[in-house]
Amino acid sequence: MLQNPVNTRFQLVSTLSRIRQEWQEATGRASLIEVEGNMGMLLADLINGLGLGATEQIQVLGGELYQEMQDFLQSPNRN
Repeated sequence: MLQNPVNTRFQLVSTLSRIRQEWQEATGRASLIEVEGNMGMLLADLINGLGLGATEQIQVLGGELYQEMQDFLQSPNRN
């Protein structure tokens, strides 16, 4: 079943806005232009925010980065 393009666009904008807010909070409200970031984490935030399934996540991240992210997310020592 196809989604309405307006709803899909709204979901995308909402997801990106939420991710931006989370990153701003994590950086102490510093300018995101000046903050050095982890691209792997940004991609992980995007794929999780968009609700992509495992197959789609592997396609976006590639197998190696996907496995690294899974290992990181399952790590008991992460903050």
